[in-house]
Amino acid sequence: MTKEELETVIDETFSILRTNSSRSRIIFPTYRDKRRRVSEQEFRFVFVEQLQTLLVKYDLFYSVETPTNDKYKFTQNRQNVVPIVDKNGQSANFDLTIVDKDRNTIAIIEFKAKNPNPHEYAKDLCKLWNPEEKSTYKYFLNLFEKIEKGTEESFNEKITPKINHWIPEKTSSEKIIVKAQSLRDNDPKIRREI
Repeated sequence: MTKEELETVIDETFSILRTNSSRSRIIFPTYRDKRRRVSEQEFRFVFVEQLQTLLVKYDLFYSVETPTNDKYKFTQNRQNVVPIVDKNGQSANFDLTIVDKDRNTIAIIEFKAKNPNPHEYAKDLCKLWNPEEKSTYKYFLNLFEKIEKGTEESFNEKITPKINHWIPEKTSSEKIIVKAQSLRDNDPKIRREI
């Protein structure tokens, strides 16, 4: 599976979520005010539907809530702390991984919906940046209801905090590909490598 093919699946997923397309069999629940609810779960399910062709083409498999190789510390005494790799910490999970028939990890993908707090972003990025979490591709995908100037600035701030606090020794040159889009057609599309 190539990076371009995977990015096509990601873009198709965003498109389906934006248009509520018939290319997906998912039904989006509605709030009492008739607005369509799109959460991280719908995001992930639509992505997996679109991924099926590549899984079959390359004889690949996927896993959800995949345990991490390393251990992390995200809280202490039930309070959020700066996320770090910590051998005395606990295993975490990746939202979705794609693996080959020998169980080698091809892609690690973290999904976010809306605009959660910075700690939620930091936890996912800490895991993705860790060189012990080996993968050919690493993606952080975010679906917003809308992207306005303030949304984009807030998002960029949240995904670019002090990296060295997250990984004590960042020895990997691996890049995480960040893609964010909204449910509105004319909003900007964000793509960065961090």
